[in-house]
Amino acid sequence: MAITQVVTLDLHLAAELGKTLLERNKELEESLQQMYSTNEEQVQEIEYLTKQLDTLRHVNEQHAKVYEQLDLAARDLELTNQKLVLESKAAQQKIHGLTETIERLQTQVEELQAQVEQLRGLEQLRVRREKRERRRTIHTFPCLKELCTSPRCEDAFRLHSSSLELGPRPLEQENERLQTLVGVLRSQVSQERQRKERVEREYAVVLQEYAELERQLCEMEGCRLRVQELEAELLELQQMKQAKTYLLGREDHLAEALLAPLTQAPEADDPQPGSGDDSGTQDGVSSPAASPGHAVRKSCSDTALNAIVAKDPASRHAGNLTLHANSVRKRGMSILREVDEQYHALLEKYEELLSKCRQHGAGVRHAGVQTSRPISRDSSWRDLRGGEEGQGEAKTGEKSLSQHVEAVDKRLEQSQPEYKALFKEIFSRIQKTKADINATKVKTHSSK
Repeated sequence: MAITQVVTLDLHLAAELGKTLLERNKELEESLQQMYSTNEEQVQEIEYLTKQLDTLRHVNEQHAKVYEQLDLAARDLELTNQKLVLESKAAQQKIHGLTETIERLQTQVEELQAQVEQLRGLEQLRVRREKRERRRTIHTFPCLKELCTSPRCEDAFRLHSSSLELGPRPLEQENERLQTLVGVLRSQVSQERQRKERVEREYAVVLQEYAELERQLCEMEGCRLRVQELEAELLELQQMKQAKTYLLGREDHLAEALLAPLTQAPEADDPQPGSGDDSGTQDGVSSPAASPGHAVRKSCSDTALNAIVAKDPASRHAGNLTLHANSVRKRGMSILREVDEQYHALLEKYEELLSKCRQHGAGVRHAGVQTSRPISRDSSWRDLRGGEEGQGEAKTGEKSLSQHVEAVDKRLEQSQPEYKALFKEIFSRIQKTKADINATKVKTHSSK
């Protein structure tokens, strides 16, 4: 009777153990299916991120092309600026030469006017003297009056007076010609001044466009750095995914290693009740109980891990690892959302930048058409002042670019330690799991 009671007790215990193992197996299978589903979701997310990475690389290539175009535009602007400076210097020299010629012509005109006035005064004196002499001769010689009043004499006097009048006419014509030349030169000087003012305005517009292009170049450099930052974050997310898959695989191996000594314990207890006379009945009962137990051990070696070895520190550590893996997954999802938002913001910035580049490209072409016209002349001190202003604007552009790059580097340094700490924690936990597995293996060997 005692033997049958012991056998029934063993059967009840084996049945309860099988039920618990089956329940735990179902729970672990459900959790495994959930992990598989999460793994598939993460694979899809990684594929989506790889597509985004391809698009970002394409955008980066387009940015590089835009950089090249901006460099070419900047070089063209520098060449046009140098040409404008040279033309302004040549125009200045020409203006100086024209002013000198105008001054010389004015002095010549004044000298000629003085000579004309002297000649007129001398001619008037000579005419007065001839009239006086004629009057004297007429009064002294009455016969000459008839000769003077005769038509031949009148014609001779007319010819002489006309010859006297024709004498100063070339001087007057030359004076008029010089006056017209002075007027033409003055009109040319006014036109050159107008051209000079127009070129100064065009030069200021070109400088503004150059500064705007430098600012756009700084913004595009910041966008390129942001793209590199997003690529680095994507690589870190892929590393996190690999670490998570490694942790999930290590959990399965850990459960199998910890379940081995527990499944061997009932086999060691079975031969004790076989010493009585009913050994045949015991073997007949225990063999069917042992075969499903063995099948359960083979099919669900992971299910008995947390139910039977609840007091084992290695099992508690494995549970902590699963919780940490879930937290890592949640953190990865938040990072993915952040990357998505940053990508949309980057796309918006890129579209705005494209529109600005198109507008400025049209403006640069318009400025090129304007500068192809005859260019006015600038003074030397204004050229020096414009060169100093261009150098100052270039220095300010370089300072703003360096400040932007330093800010991006600081932001990257601030954002990296979180991921580094996360990876350090993951690898430390992996090393701990390895050590715990080795310890459990040593314990199992020592117990055997």
